[in-house]
Amino acid sequence: MKSVWKVIILTLVLAVLILVVKFGYGYLTGQYLGVEDSNIKQELKEAKDFEVYDEEGNIVKLSDYKDKKPVVINIWASWCGPCKAEMPYFEDAINKYGDKVEFLMINLTDGQRETKEKALKFLKDNNLEMDILYDLDYSAANAYNIRGIPRTIFIDKGGNIIYDREGALNDEILESNIKKLIK
Repeated sequence: MKSVWKVIILTLVLAVLILVVKFGYGYLTGQYLGVEDSNIKQELKEAKDFEVYDEEGNIVKLSDYKDKKPVVINIWASWCGPCKAEMPYFEDAINKYGDKVEFLMINLTDGQRETKEKALKFLKDNNLEMDILYDLDYSAANAYNIRGIPRTIFIDKGGNIIYDREGALNDEILESNIKKLIK
């Protein structure tokens, strides 16, 4: 009789594990690919403001774009392999959608490992013609609790985050989230 109960309990545990794996995998795969599940209601979160600097040292704030244009923020550094790998996707997106979406390509400039000169050299060496901003005071890094880069944040015209991704993205994820911003 004891062995029958053990078999029943073991069968139930296995069934629960299979369900957890099935639904967990589906959820995580959707998150990884940037796919929205239409059954999940996502609450919009307001984007936090920050100050970074343009090439001439002028302050640029995220709030400068609220109610004007949607914004794509990409936080990167020239020493970061995944950051370098996704830069051509951003170059293409800027050329294609730059009139409809503001791209804030924010370099984590610490003055040692990453400098303005290193960032500009990376762009020049890779024939990238995008404008970049410098997070000299860690304002953007602190506002978004940056623990890893690259980090890309998609913000609608009203200043709400619609998608936030830590880690590299491909051109399909970038394009699909830009299209959500401009629809």
